[in-house]
Amino acid sequence: MKIRYHVQRHLRLISGLTGFAVFIFLLAFVAADHSKGKLVYKGPKKTFNVDLQFARFVIGPDAFDDKKKIRRLIFTGTNIDEKIKSCDAMNCVDVHIEGLQVDLDAAPRLLYWVSLNGQLVQYSGTAVTETLSLTTDSQERLAGTLKFDQSAAGGPTVEVTFDAPLLKTFAKAR
Repeated sequence: MKIRYHVQRHLRLISGLTGFAVFIFLLAFVAADHSKGKLVYKGPKKTFNVDLQFARFVIGPDAFDDKKKIRRLIFTGTNIDEKIKSCDAMNCVDVHIEGLQVDLDAAPRLLYWVSLNGQLVQYSGTAVTETLSLTTDSQERLAGTLKFDQSAAGGPTVEVTFDAPLLKTFAKAR
């Protein structure tokens, strides 16, 4: 009787620990590769509101100096992982972005590009580096908050919190 009780107790403990481990794994999986926020851009005829649900982090050569590596954050409303992974060069990704991309190391300020409505609507600009607050800043992951409002100059309003592991490192800019 005592042996059966101990076996059942150990099985419950193992089952509970396994369930807890699966829960932690799923929590980590859900917590990564995501963003929560909005991009609002008021065009001459239409206002675009994009829920920025996906954050992607890539590294590659700068378009103007291929010896210089830059880090790029890509924010979209849809998952474009497979398109990014299939690209051989960093600029190949541009046509797939319906949202925002931000270059972190290309200049003293953040360089950004908004692409909407199948690239029929585009806007590029710069923002001070203080608009990006990173809680994790490593070669494997970027996480934090990006917040700026350039609507007075005809630009976008962006407020997004994100956690983006490195998805791809490109060898070529073009």
